[in-house]
Amino acid sequence: MDRLSTALERLTRACRIGAALVGLVLTSCASIRVGSDFDHAANFAEFHAFSWMPRENYGSRNPLVVEHARDAIQAALTRKGFAYVSDPAAADFMVDFTIGSRARMEVESYPVPYTGEYWGYRGWWGSRYWGTQIDVQQYREGTLAIDVFDAHGHRPVWHGWAKKELTKLDTERSEAPIREAVDAVLAHFPPH
Repeated sequence: MDRLSTALERLTRACRIGAALVGLVLTSCASIRVGSDFDHAANFAEFHAFSWMPRENYGSRNPLVVEHARDAIQAALTRKGFAYVSDPAAADFMVDFTIGSRARMEVESYPVPYTGEYWGYRGWWGSRYWGTQIDVQQYREGTLAIDVFDAHGHRPVWHGWAKKELTKLDTERSEAPIREAVDAVLAHFPPH
């Protein structure tokens, strides 16, 4: 009996580890899609110091999400060698962002073969015909957009964005996913 309980404990432990690994793989499959666009006439080599665009609403109802995004953007730009200045008049460029999420639905339709069997005057016979399978997936998509403006020319010079299917963990513990999205977007700033 002891061997059986020991074997069951090992099997239970192995199943838990396997489930954790599957969960880790599935959460890592929710990849971030990023993109950017910029003004080709802008001279990004002149950008050394940045400040924040004054704004009250960043698109999220959660003030912690806004703070996480602001902190992550400021830290990423500082790591890139840009200095934060609190006085907008001393800045070379201004930074703004919008963050939020929305419910999305994905509908896929594809043909599926069916086989039917019928009784005829010569006995049983079958035929194959095609039907349609429809899969519907509902999910929450998070979006982060970061904009850079020339502080002296007062015009937009760079726009970057990230989109990701959000998990429940992403929404409950938003700091790490936001930092990951910010780093992915700002990997393209300044443009080369």
